[in-house]
Amino acid sequence: MRSRQVVSLILLGTLSSFGVGLLGPIYPIFVVDRFSASLIDLGTLYTILCLTVALFKVPAGRLVDKYGKTRVFFVGVLLSALASLSYIFASEISHLYIIEFTFGLSAALQRPSLLSLMADAGGEGKRGTLFGLFESSYDIAEALAALLAAFIVSRLGFESLFIICSGFQATSGILMLKSGRRLDH
Repeated sequence: MRSRQVVSLILLGTLSSFGVGLLGPIYPIFVVDRFSASLIDLGTLYTILCLTVALFKVPAGRLVDKYGKTRVFFVGVLLSALASLSYIFASEISHLYIIEFTFGLSAALQRPSLLSLMADAGGEGKRGTLFGLFESSYDIAEALAALLAAFIVSRLGFESLFIICSGFQATSGILMLKSGRRLDH
């Protein structure tokens, strides 16, 4: 295991997770508050997200193999940063369907990229430990982000949350580009 590479990957995963975690618990409240959505609407939105992720992960994995982990991850976080900002401009629930599809596509691009990088970084006999460390860091960041999201929305509003979320995602993409050569090889 190359420690510098591992630290970089955990930082990238943590930033990416933070961007996702900020939306997690607040999103249903935003949808119901802003769009008077029903439980069926919430379920449909989540279904669109999950199905999009599931259907596009294999093609995204092929893109990783063809174009490289760094490029595909960057496109994924760029899409998620744009999707986060899009919530500010959504005025109808139909807009949310498009945003959820975009988020699903972004997650499908990011995950195979990160997992492939993690597999490359882990040496023989160390991959399980490395994946455990990465996944724990990811989950801790998401949990802390959920708490922070509640504070941000209660003090600054939804729009500020979406901007901050987009910022974390964009930062993750920029860091990936800056360290891409080192991580991709």
